[in-house]
Amino acid sequence: MAESDELESLIAQGRKHGVRKRVILLRAARLFVERGYADTGIDDIGTAAGITGPAVYRHFPSKQAILLALIELSLERLQEGMQAVLADQDREPREALIALVDWFAGFSVENPDLTLVMQSELPWLPERDRRRLNRQMRRLREEWVGLLIEVRPELSDLAARIAVTSVMGMVTSVLAARLSSDAQALSVHLRAQMHAVLQASAEQ
Repeated sequence: MAESDELESLIAQGRKHGVRKRVILLRAARLFVERGYADTGIDDIGTAAGITGPAVYRHFPSKQAILLALIELSLERLQEGMQAVLADQDREPREALIALVDWFAGFSVENPDLTLVMQSELPWLPERDRRRLNRQMRRLREEWVGLLIEVRPELSDLAARIAVTSVMGMVTSVLAARLSSDAQALSVHLRAQMHAVLQASAEQ
C-alpha cells in the first residue's frame, strides 16, 4: 500500500518531531512492516530517509527509540480519534459505536504501517515501555467494551471483551494479508465485518 497523506499528517501532529524526524519515522514504519524490526538496520532507515545511517542518531538515540516513537504516535492518534467520536453527547450509544468502528477501520486502512508496527513489533521494546504501552492499549479497549455493553446489555463482560478483541485482531490480520490495494473497498468491507461481529446475536 502507498504511504498515505494521513500518515504524514499523523506524524506531523507529534510536535516534538521535526521535518527530518517525520521522514525517518515514515520510512522506518514502512521498513519495519516490509522487513521486520529485527532485519531493519539503522543504515537501512537512513538510506530510506535520504541520509546516512549515522545521521539518524542525530534525531533518535537508537532504533528502539524510533519504534517507541512510532507506537506512541499511533496510540496518541487512536486516543484522539476515539475521544472525538465519544465527545458527541447527542449520539446514542449505538450511533457512537457505529461511528467508532467506522473511524477505526478508516484510520487503520489509511495508516497500515503504523497499525501493523504497533501490533507486531511491540515485543522489541524494553519491558518498562511495553508495560506502559500495553496499559494504554487496554484503556482503549476498555472504552470499546464499555460502549459495547451499553449497546448490548445482554452480553456478559467476557463476551464483550472477546468481541472487541476479535474486531481489533481482524483489522490487523486483514491489513497484514494485503488483500487489496483498493483502500476504499477494503475499508467498506472491513467496517461491514466489524459491525457484523459487534452486532451479532446475543450469546447463548
